[in-house]
Amino acid sequence: LVVVRQLVNLMGGEITIESRPDEGTLVRVTLPAAAGAPLATPRGFDPAAPQAAPQGLVLYIEDNPINVILVEQLLSRWPQTRLVTAANGAEGLQQARSLRPDVVLLDIQLPDMSGVEVLERLKADPQTRDLVVVALSANALPGDMAAARSAGASDYWTKPIDFDAFLEGMRRLLPG
Repeated sequence: LVVVRQLVNLMGGEITIESRPDEGTLVRVTLPAAAGAPLATPRGFDPAAPQAAPQGLVLYIEDNPINVILVEQLLSRWPQTRLVTAANGAEGLQQARSLRPDVVLLDIQLPDMSGVEVLERLKADPQTRDLVVVALSANALPGDMAAARSAGASDYWTKPIDFDAFLEGMRRLLPG
């Protein structure tokens, strides 16, 4: 619920909780209507500038559909950037080998294996060892960050996602 609350707040919404003993709990999330509108334009983002439109393929290995939707929305402002997702480590490893994406975004807590294990396997495989992998996780403990970097992560970004920092980082990593 903490992560949900943070995401709802970032999207300008509201969360309420009503709990009654022996009856249950009702969690209500209210979000402003978007009518298909994109997320607010981050500071310093100029969509008209040619250098501001990266292109390439991003593989996001993430089992939480809310996080996938958020990253999908952030990257949708760049039409030449394609996002492919994998819901677990095994699927992510397979897609990384077959697609050779420009950037791999990797959650550290996956249902079938840890993100650090995925990183170790990517870096041990000659077909994927040179891929740019960024850990994107709610685990913000120094030990978790050090383990991911030691396994070969190019960077470690934390959730909830800072939209401006995310887009700046992706702009830096993607060709274009």
